[in-house]
Amino acid sequence: MPQMAPLWWEYLFLSFSTLMMTIMIIIYHNPNVQPAKNTKMSKKMMNQMNWPW
Repeated sequence: MPQMAPLWWEYLFLSFSTLMMTIMIIIYHNPNVQPAKNTKMSKKMMNQMNWPW
């Protein structure tokens, strides 16, 4: 497939989509967004879903 768009537009689009995916991951894996349940299972799940960043 021939490259229709210049390289800077491609880089801008890729970085923007990566940023949006990162924001969605942070939102959906944030313990503050999810309903708080003070059970051992929920705390264990939150500890397993801890991201390094």
